[in-house]
Amino acid sequence: MRAKANATLVVIVSLGLALPEIAFPQAAGPGVGAPGGGQGAAPGPAPSAAPSDPGTSTASNGTGNGPTIIYTNLNWLITNRISKDFNAAVTECGRYDDVYRIDCLRQNMQRIAQSLPDDGDYGRVKRILTNAAGKLGGIVEKYADPKAPRLTPPAGANPRFLRNRSYKAVRRDKVRHAMAEAAQVVQEAATQLLRSSENSTARLAHYQSISVAVGSTKVLLRSL
Repeated sequence: MRAKANATLVVIVSLGLALPEIAFPQAAGPGVGAPGGGQGAAPGPAPSAAPSDPGTSTASNGTGNGPTIIYTNLNWLITNRISKDFNAAVTECGRYDDVYRIDCLRQNMQRIAQSLPDDGDYGRVKRILTNAAGKLGGIVEKYADPKAPRLTPPAGANPRFLRNRSYKAVRRDKVRHAMAEAAQVVQEAATQLLRSSENSTARLAHYQSISVAVGSTKVLLRSL
């Protein structure tokens, strides 16, 4: 009897050790602790992104609840939206007298810049566009015509730019000089975008598309 009891105990003990080995792979799945971790770790939901994911970075959110993930990946939906915004700016500003076009372009460029995130790859685009818009504003102030009325666009002039706005005029006798300087600012911004690709094929494709859209606005700066 004692021999049978010992044999039964050995079987039970053996099964007890084997069961976790059988059950663990069935319980494991996406979101379980990092590879190489100890067995028995409680599974959790798969994170939407990890700090080590390509195209992401982390920063303190200031709340003590862990880092905030900043997505830096480029997205063609956003890039194409930027191009469409510049196309709309060309369509709108091209309707106006030459003296109002620089301020029209400035405000559209500033609006596009404000729609972009501060960080990541689009953060670079935002800084370049913001800087260019500021320079265009300096040109408008330099050649401003205080006697000319401000231009208020008609309703629906730019469906992608719905806020109320008005445009300043530059002096008509200085419009050629103003437009030449503005065209230089636009060209510099387009060039900076290409140089910011930093040998990244993906970034180059997006930045080149945005650069072309920015450069297309020079058609507005050819005074007759």
